[in-house]
Amino acid sequence: MSSAVLYLAIVAVWAIVLVPMWLRRDTETTGITRLLHKRSEEPLVEDDEPEEIPDEIPEAIPEPRPRRRTTRATVIARRRRRTTGLTALTITAMAITASGLAPWWITVPPVVLLAGHLALLRVAVGMDTARRQAAAAAARARALEARRAAETPQPTDTTEPAEVIELVPADDVFDQYADDRRAVGE
Repeated sequence: MSSAVLYLAIVAVWAIVLVPMWLRRDTETTGITRLLHKRSEEPLVEDDEPEEIPDEIPEAIPEPRPRRRTTRATVIARRRRRTTGLTALTITAMAITASGLAPWWITVPPVVLLAGHLALLRVAVGMDTARRQAAAAAARARALEARRAAETPQPTDTTEPAEVIELVPADDVFDQYADDRRAVGE
């Protein structure tokens, strides 16, 4: 019975990792599209015989879908889902252990996963705080610079206008191809 619970716990841990990856995976057509792009970019074989090109080449290969930009709300939602899942797994493992269906060490993997996740969350919160403080400092610096620029009196235009010189075309324009010209030394 305890080996069945162990296998169940392993399946549950892998489900927490693999199910989100499976839900986010590329569609089958996107995978085939990438494969076709890769094959079309490969060079010909080094020998003199070119490879045979298949008769059925798709007319238009759709471009892969661009990835959506990750917003702060999606990151927070992902962290919340992962924390909830790991907490539920830990509570389930403890309940199975408390009921006597499994040994005590069955709770170790979920507890380690939850502790590691919470440690990563702590680091992420510190990085988020540092990023917010840097953005606030940059905004304060821009506001200070704008205020200083507004307070500084703008110089009035006291420069004299430039003198405009009219160019008169010269009558004797040098033409290197004229018949009466000679090279130096002739």
